[in-house]
Amino acid sequence: MNFGQHSARKARISVITRAHNSEKFIRDAIDSALDQTFSRELYEILVIDDGSVDDTRAILKTYTDAVRVVETKKLGPVKAANLGVSHAKGYYFVLLDSDDILDSKALEEFHKKIVQTRSDFVYSDYLERDVQTGEESIVSLKDDIFNSVAGGILFKRKLVLGLGGYDESLIFPEYDLLIRLIGEGCKHAHISKPLFTYARHQGSLTSDKKLVKRGLDQLHSKYGKKVNIRPY
Repeated sequence: MNFGQHSARKARISVITRAHNSEKFIRDAIDSALDQTFSRELYEILVIDDGSVDDTRAILKTYTDAVRVVETKKLGPVKAANLGVSHAKGYYFVLLDSDDILDSKALEEFHKKIVQTRSDFVYSDYLERDVQTGEESIVSLKDDIFNSVAGGILFKRKLVLGLGGYDESLIFPEYDLLIRLIGEGCKHAHISKPLFTYARHQGSLTSDKKLVKRGLDQLHSKYGKKVNIRPY
C-alpha cells in the first residue's frame, strides 16, 4: 500500500525511514523530518513499514499526504533499506531510522555541503542518546568516517543503486557500502557539527554483543583485513 505523495515528483532529497513496530519513536522521527529549514517542496519523506503489528501504521496514516508509505511483510532492516532506495524519488537520499531524530537544519546543511563540494556523499557528526538514562554525547567523524552509523549520510541515489545498494547478506552493510564507495574513488565531505540524534536502547540491533561480533566477522571475512568501525 502507498499513500501520501507530497513532493515526490520534485524531490531533491528523499528521507527514508525503516519502521518495524516503532510506535514508541516513529512520531518524533517523522516530526523531525517535517520540521526542517530546507524547503518542503524539495524533499520527500518515505517510510518503509516493515511488517509492523503495533500502532505504527495507524500513526503513519495520521500524516496523510505529508509522508509516503510503502507497507511490506517483514523483510528485515537491510532489505527494507534497499526497498526504500529503489522507491525513492530524490536525487539524493538519507536514512533516518524510526528511533532517531534529525536536527532542524540537517537537510539544508547536507544539501549545501554536497553541492558546494561536488561530493558523492556527505556525512556529519551526531549526538548519541542513551534512551534509558537520557545522557547525550557528541560523536565526531572528523578523523574517522567509520565512527558513523547508518543514518546521517546523504548519498547520490543513482550512485548507490549502481553499486547494487546495501549488501543484504551483511549485518553492517552501511560500513560495507562506505568501503565500496571509497574504493571507487567517490568524493566525500564531512560536516563538523551534530545534525542528528542516534538513539541507543535495549531494542537496538547494536545492543546485542553476539550480533555485533558476527557483523564484524562478516566484514573481516569479506575484505580479508580488519575493518575498524565504531565500538558498540
